Formats: sequence, C-alpha cells, structure tokens
Amino acid sequence: MATPDEYPWTLNLVWKLLHNDPNAVGLFAGNPFLGTTPRYIRAVLYRYSFAKPGNTEGHWWNREKLGVWIPAMSANDPVLIEYLKRAGWVP
Repeated sequence: MATPDEYPWTLNLVWKLLHNDPNAVGLFAGNPFLGTTPRYIRAVLYRYSFAKPGNTEGHWWNREKLGVWIPAMSANDPVLIEYLKRAGWVP
C-alpha cells in the first residue's frame, strides 16, 4: 500500500472511529471498542503470504510486520484535524 495521503478516506475513518461514529463502527463485525470511545487509533502495515499447506500450526497465512502506516492519533490531534479541514471533512 502507498501512504495514507494516497488513501485520504482512511484518516476520515480514523476520525469517525475516534468519535465512535455508528456508521463507521458498523463497518466492523462488532464494535472493537466495546461501546467506548478509543483514546488513540493507529494502523500497522503487514505483508501477508499463504502459509505452506499442512503446517503444524494450522495457519492459513504468514504475516510480516512492515511498520506503522498511520501513527497513533487522538481526537484532538492537530495534524489529523488540519488534514481533515483541508479535505473538507470537518468544519
């Protein structure tokens, strides 16, 4: 994946999750925040590959951590707020 700048909707999703927006949380099978508002959200980038068939762990996938894709952000993060203002997503 490229940078979050090339996927600006991801930062809007982070903003909505930080505010426990029901439409954003509804994209998940269940509320990952147990009905509370998260203090921080970050995104970690992994590379996935198929695991060898019949592996002893029973895994379908291997994953390799590539690094932080979106650093931890809070609802009052000035960088996030300014980005969303420039994009027209928050007043």
